[in-house]
Amino acid sequence: MKNLIIILLTLITSVTYSQVIDYDSFDNNLIDSLVFVEINSYRVESGSPQLIYSEVLHNGLSRYITGVLVKQQSAGHPDGTEALNNINDEVYSEIQNKFPNKVLYKSVEKYAEVSLKTSKKPEKFTTYQELATYLVNLWKNSTGHNLIIKRWGRTGEGVIGISSGSVQIGDYDWKGRTYVGIYASFQISVNYLD
Repeated sequence: MKNLIIILLTLITSVTYSQVIDYDSFDNNLIDSLVFVEINSYRVESGSPQLIYSEVLHNGLSRYITGVLVKQQSAGHPDGTEALNNINDEVYSEIQNKFPNKVLYKSVEKYAEVSLKTSKKPEKFTTYQELATYLVNLWKNSTGHNLIIKRWGRTGEGVIGISSGSVQIGDYDWKGRTYVGIYASFQISVNYLD
């Protein structure tokens, strides 16, 4: 019975990771979770602590920021202060509930961010897992972005990184043609548990 459960979990995992991207029915939740896992794996390999996922941060900030990137067709850093102010108490409560025997130092008031814009590249990725790996590799190959995803929230006793990210599809206009654009952002807020 135990072997059967292991086989079923392995099959489910491999099917999820090998799911071919359907751009007409893009699975944002799947790619967002795979990017998060990919970044955490990279951090562990690099000796940094894993990030703590916040669904509230994801829904209230990450999706907002990436949505702005899609509208602007850019890979900049739009101001998310107002969006964060609207959810910071809720993020605080969410994270505090994950660590009931500790005290979270402060509300989530600021964050570091990486973002990017790329286009559909079938020669580089056809599955969601390949896309997640491709996106994280783009950040890893950029010195400033790499520093943030690899080391932000790394030093000090009780330091934690509260984070989330979003990947969205949108138009990508270039030289008079419109392509399938892939926009991504990932936010990390440093906090302390005592």
